[in-house]
Amino acid sequence: MAMISRETVLQILHCSPNQYPQMLGEKFPHVLEKIVQLWDAPEVEAYFVDLLQPNGRGGGRFDRDGFPEKAWQEILQLQILRGKTRPK
Repeated sequence: MAMISRETVLQILHCSPNQYPQMLGEKFPHVLEKIVQLWDAPEVEAYFVDLLQPNGRGGGRFDRDGFPEKAWQEILQLQILRGKTRPK
């Protein structure tokens, strides 16, 4: 699968290079690509919620297997960014 280019991400997400989700781009390109694909669609919100849900029944801290802390932060930042760029 071809990796999505950094330029494409910055262009579609309307973010500056220092907002680029580095860890998602390097370690979870499939997640970043899906966010970019859904960016202008209402479904992106449900995708963010799905990504950010803690694994397991007890709830609590976000510690789903596979996402390091930095990746969580990037996903949250993208969710916030999208909220700012898309008026309800």
